[in-house]
Amino acid sequence: MTRYDRTEVEGAFRHYFTVGPISENWDAMAQLFTDDGIYRDHFYGMFTGPSEISRYLEGTMGAAPHVYNPLVWYTIDDDRVVYKVVNRADNPEPGAPALGFDSLQVLTYAGRGKWSAQEDWWVMYEMKKFAAEFREASSKFPMPDSPLSRRDWGDWVDWARPAEGHVAHPSWMDRDGFTPISGRADIDFGTRNS
Repeated sequence: MTRYDRTEVEGAFRHYFTVGPISENWDAMAQLFTDDGIYRDHFYGMFTGPSEISRYLEGTMGAAPHVYNPLVWYTIDDDRVVYKVVNRADNPEPGAPALGFDSLQVLTYAGRGKWSAQEDWWVMYEMKKFAAEFREASSKFPMPDSPLSRRDWGDWVDWARPAEGHVAHPSWMDRDGFTPISGRADIDFGTRNS
């Protein structure tokens, strides 16, 4: 028997994705987890509860301000949402295609608009290749606009892109004493992978 109506889960997912990847309010996205909710990144580790999840999300996203996350597809099965995003950066080379690598996410719905778990899967080789391509392009073509440019949200999911004229302002930008997370050694909370 189904525990949740698909309409409820889809509405909660759209809200979650709009608050997080589209609006980049990582702290507000973390608040959509239950108090014992778990965010597991296969490389970095496991983070429990909104406070740890917020520190992790803001820290990692703030370390790569040029990266944004267009939604490629999603599917819903009872309390699970599986979705694919592109970790994308606008190419500093004029006219060149955007750069990126894929990640797969598995969310578990807990009801009442909250989530009990998320798993984040991506391939280290692809991330390193992406980072090297972006570094090389940036060394040849200094970005004329902000590293927060978000020019290519793809044509995959109509509702999953910001409104025309949106200016990115990630939540980590307003944090006093903000410290980005550039690697596992920067994490002193949660259960860090070794």
